[in-house]
Amino acid sequence: MNHKHLLIVIAGAALVFAGCREQLEAESPDYVEYGWELMALQDYRGAIPHFEDGAELDPTYTDAWNGLGWAYAKLSSADTSATNFITAAALTDTTIVRTEVLAGLAFSKLALGEFSSAVTNGKSALTRTPNWVFEHDVNIFYDNLTLTVATSFYGLAEFDSSLV
Repeated sequence: MNHKHLLIVIAGAALVFAGCREQLEAESPDYVEYGWELMALQDYRGAIPHFEDGAELDPTYTDAWNGLGWAYAKLSSADTSATNFITAAALTDTTIVRTEVLAGLAFSKLALGEFSSAVTNGKSALTRTPNWVFEHDVNIFYDNLTLTVATSFYGLAEFDSSLV
């Protein structure tokens, strides 16, 4: 009988220790991914600290700055949005995130009345990805960006370019 109890105790201990694992530290992509989840729920203010944590952990992680730019854009803070997009644009990124950054920068520059910069960034985004669709909101896509470029040309009184 003692052997049976001993085996049960050993088996139970083995299960407990096998179930334990090393605690993992969250990395930039983890914070940023959760930030995008909150953005999908339209919790823009709630997303900001997660994007900030991602940027703090890895200041070269473009999508953290991209997320900050979009979150502030959704909160109608074009100046803060543009600042974060500018930080992201200064980083080397060859993924679709780069197009999102350029598009976001074009939108924020239009909102700030900086038409020339809106044209430059909007055209760069469209050149990179002509049929661009924002990964985190399919209602924002290349037509919105084309309209931003056209509106910006209009703001510059370049009416022929606006029509094109």
